[in-house]
Amino acid sequence: MPDIQPDIQDDQSFKFFSAIVCMVIYCASIRIGFPVCAMAEDTVTLETIVVTAKTTENNYQTGDVDISVTPVFYHNINRSEFEGKIENLAEIIEKQAGVQVRQSGGLGSFSTVSLRGASAEQVMVYLDGVLLNDAAGGGVDLSNISLADVESVEIYCGMSPVNFDRASIGGVINIKTIRSAPGFKSSASIGYGSFNTQKYSGFINHRLRNWDYLISADYLCSDNDFRFKNDNGTPVNPDDDRMENRNNAQLDQLNLLTRFGLEINSDSRLDFINNFFSKDQGLPSWNNSEETDTEFSTAQNISTLKWVKDDVSSFHLDTCTQLDYLYRAEKYDDSNGHIGLGIQKNKYETRRLSAKTFIEYQTANNALQCSLGGQNEIYSSEDLLNHQTTNKSRRFSLTTGFSDTVFLFRHRLQISPGLRFQHVKDESKKAVDDMGNPIELEDRNDNYFMPQMGVKYHFNPAVTLKANIAQYHRIPSFYELFGDRGIFIGNPALKSEKGINADTGFEINKTFDAFLMKKCSGYGVLFMSRIDDLISKTYDARGIGKSENISKAEIYGIECNLTMALNEFASLTAQYTFQDTKNKSKINAFNRKQLPGKFRHSWLTKAQFNYSGVSLAIIYVFEDGMYYDTANLLPAKSKSEINASLSWVWKTMILTFESRNIENNNYEDFNGYPQPGRSYFCSVKFSI
Repeated sequence: MPDIQPDIQDDQSFKFFSAIVCMVIYCASIRIGFPVCAMAEDTVTLETIVVTAKTTENNYQTGDVDISVTPVFYHNINRSEFEGKIENLAEIIEKQAGVQVRQSGGLGSFSTVSLRGASAEQVMVYLDGVLLNDAAGGGVDLSNISLADVESVEIYCGMSPVNFDRASIGGVINIKTIRSAPGFKSSASIGYGSFNTQKYSGFINHRLRNWDYLISADYLCSDNDFRFKNDNGTPVNPDDDRMENRNNAQLDQLNLLTRFGLEINSDSRLDFINNFFSKDQGLPSWNNSEETDTEFSTAQNISTLKWVKDDVSSFHLDTCTQLDYLYRAEKYDDSNGHIGLGIQKNKYETRRLSAKTFIEYQTANNALQCSLGGQNEIYSSEDLLNHQTTNKSRRFSLTTGFSDTVFLFRHRLQISPGLRFQHVKDESKKAVDDMGNPIELEDRNDNYFMPQMGVKYHFNPAVTLKANIAQYHRIPSFYELFGDRGIFIGNPALKSEKGINADTGFEINKTFDAFLMKKCSGYGVLFMSRIDDLISKTYDARGIGKSENISKAEIYGIECNLTMALNEFASLTAQYTFQDTKNKSKINAFNRKQLPGKFRHSWLTKAQFNYSGVSLAIIYVFEDGMYYDTANLLPAKSKSEINASLSWVWKTMILTFESRNIENNNYEDFNGYPQPGRSYFCSVKFSI
C-alpha cells in the first residue's frame, strides 16, 4: 500500500510560520492594548499626515490603491526611474526584491514574471484596471507592454488589495499609464543601440477648461542578431561549439495610447482610453538554423470607458465604474516545421467584454471597500493550413470583493479583513488534440470563496510592522487544457489550483542629520505559500510539454532591502531574496525537487550618483540555484551581470547612455534560448 501518512515535518513548518504571523499580531495588540491612561505616559508622535483631495492633479483617483495605507507589501516604480531609457517592463520590475523575470532572448522576446516563487500564470497583471491575463493563458507576456506611456508600476506581492477584482496566489502587478495634466506638454525622443535597435516616440498632452486629451506613440525595432555560443544541443561535447549570430530574432512593434477626458464637475470625471499594440517577430529554432523563418505576430486593442463619481448620496460614497473591451489576435506561422510539432500555421483570437464597479466609504476610523465585476470572454483558434477551427471556448466569470479597514488607537493599528467570491462558467464548444482528434469535454461551473486578512502596526514613526494571510484559487487556462500551440499539448483533466500565502515583516524609514547618512529605508519579509493541485509543465524525451497537477508545492522565503541616501549626491541599495520552492509531487522523481524556472538566491546592489543634472547608476545582479526541468536534472548557469547608465538633463533635454551585461556573459532563462551579451544604447529626449 502507498504511504499515506502526513508529512509531520512539513505541517510543523507551516504551523511554525503561522505562529510567527499570529505572534506579530498578538504582540502588536499587547503593545497598544494598555488602558488609555497608561498610553498617555508613553505617547509616540507619528509623522505629520497630509490629506489631499482625490483629483487628477495629484495623479490619484478613486479606484487606485492608497499605498500609504495598504497592509500589503509592495514596490512602487515611478516613471523617473526609466524615463528616457531603452528598457522594457521586464528589466524594470526584475530589479525589485522577490521579483524574477524569465526572457526567451533579446529585446521584445517572450518574457514572464514570477513573484515569490509563483508561476507567471499565478500573477495577475493589470493595465489601467484592465486584466491582461486571459482565459487562453500562458501567463502575460511582459514584452507586449510598452514603457513609453507608463506613469508607474505597482507590484503587490502575496495578498492583493480588493481594488483588483481578480487576484491569485502570486500577487498583482498594476501598470498605470500617463494621465492628463494641466496646460500643454509635448515631447519627442529617439534612441539607437546594439543589434541595430531603434526607438522613436512622441507625446502630446493638452487640457483646456474641463476637457483634455493625451496621445502617446512609440515604435521599436531590432535585428536582435547578437553573438552567442551555440553548443548544437550537446553541452557535454565542446568540440562542436561555435560562436554564431542569433538568426530569425528580428522585432518590429508599435504602441499607441489615446486618452480623452471630461471633468464634469469637481466630483465627477469621464475618461475614454484606447490602447493599441502590435508586434511582429521572428522565432529562432533550437539549433539557430539560418533557414528558420518561423514568425509570431500579435495585435491587441483595449478600449475603456471610465467614470469616477465621488461624494455620492448622503453616505458620501466614492465610486469608480468602467467598461472594457479587449481584442487580441495572435498568429503563429511555422509552415516549414522548424520549431513545433510538425507544420503549423494557426491563428488565435480573444474577445472579452468586462465591467466592474468599485465603491469606497470612508470615515475617520474606517474605510469600507467593495468591488463587483463580470466578464465574458470568447477564445478561438484556427488551423489555417487545414482550414478548420481547432478550439472555440467561452468563459464567463463574476467576481466580488469586500474589505473593511479599521483604524485603532489613533491610527497606529490597522486591521483589514476581506473576502472575495468568484463564479466561473466554461463552455467548450469545440476542441481537438495534437493529432486532430475531437476532445470530449465537460463544462465547468465552479464557485470559490477566498478570505484574506491584513494587519499593519506603526511601532514608532520609523518602523512599521505588517502581516498578511490569504487564500486563492486559479482556474486552468484554455492553453493548459487544450495545448493548441507550439510544443505543448493539452490536458483537459486538469483541476484548479488552490493556495494559501502569508507574510510578516517590517518596514523602516528614518531620516538622519549625519555627515554620511541623510536617510535610511528598507524592509524585511518572511513569506510562505502552500499550493494544492499545482499545475506544472512536464516534458518528454522529444521536448514536448504538457501541463499536469503535481499534487502540491510549498514555498518559503525571505526578502530584504536596504537603501541609504548618504547625502544629496549619492545613495546605495542592497537587496537579497531567498526562496525555497519545494515540489511535493506524488511522483518520486519530482518529490522534494525545486520548482523549475525559479532562482533560489538573488542579490542586487546599486550605487546612484547625482550632481548638477548628471546621474550615474551602476547595478550588479547575481542569481543562482535554478533548474530548467521538474526533475532538477538540468541546472541553469548562475547569472552575474553588471549594468550601468549615465544620463544628463540640460534644460528640456535628457541624454541617456546605457551599457548592459558589461562582462559579456551569455545566459539562458529558458534552456536553449540565449540572451544577448554586452550591449549599448543611447537615447535623447526633447520636451516642450
